[in-house]
Order: sequence, then structure tokens, then C-alpha cells
Amino acid sequence: MSKARKSDLRVVLAVTLVSLALLAGAKASEPSIVGDWYEEATYGGGTTLALSHFRGDGTFTVIFRKCLKPAMLESTDTGTWTYVNGRLRMTTQTTNGFWTFDIEDYQTLSNDGKVWVYKSISGSAVQEYGTVTFRDIRVTHDSKMTGCDLTS
Repeated sequence: MSKARKSDLRVVLAVTLVSLALLAGAKASEPSIVGDWYEEATYGGGTTLALSHFRGDGTFTVIFRKCLKPAMLESTDTGTWTYVNGRLRMTTQTTNGFWTFDIEDYQTLSNDGKVWVYKSISGSAVQEYGTVTFRDIRVTHDSKMTGCDLTS
């Protein structure tokens, strides 16, 4: 092989390696969903407040407060989660301490580490409510949910 050919191959190899490193860095820079998130969303005839805790070990707890006049309903779901290429899969294993089994999938639309926007793409909630877009705000672990305004 000629020296010019070897030089060309080295350049191509170097460019390829740099490109792969940049792509790997881009994936690594995607903000994590690990942590605590607060959302307010309207679907199913009322507003639902949620405080989600995604732990680094792949488990979650979500506290829901469904605001329905004249009352509110609260529930707590726990289970496991995975997050790959902006796609979240939540497998709920308990609701209010009772065994259940539900798998919901969501696709991230944007996440800057402070505001996370995603939509439901499959699962029983999609069948019941259709696709819902959520906008979560990162909060601290000890954050509390607001109350339902049931007077107006």
C-alpha cells in the first residue's frame, strides 16, 4: 500500500473516531430524568397533579392528586422504570400499597434538565385518555404538591 493511501486511511480513521466520540458525548449530555418532578395536567375530566420521584436504581414513586369537583382523589404508584433514547417505560407494581401491573410508555419531546416535556405513547392510560403531553418541572425531594382549588 502506498504512503499516500496509508495517510488517507489514517485521516478517514481519525475523522471517524472523532465523529463517534462526538456522538457518544451528545448522548451522554442528555439530561437525566433521575430526581424529582412536579406536573399539572388536564385530562379525563379534571386536573391531575403529580409529584414523581425517579431514583437512580430504576425505581419510582409517583403521588397523584386528581382534582374532581367536589372532591379530590389521591393515589401513590410505585414500580420500576427504564429510559433509553428519550423513551421512558414505567412498570407500575403497586397502587396505594396493593399489587397491580401496568406498563406505560412515554416519548421525551424536550428536556433541559429543569423542564421535561414528554407525551404518552402506549399503555392503558393512552387507551383511556388518548395521547397526553406532560410538562414537568424539576423540584427538590422534599417539595409538596399544591392543593386542589375545588371552590370555583
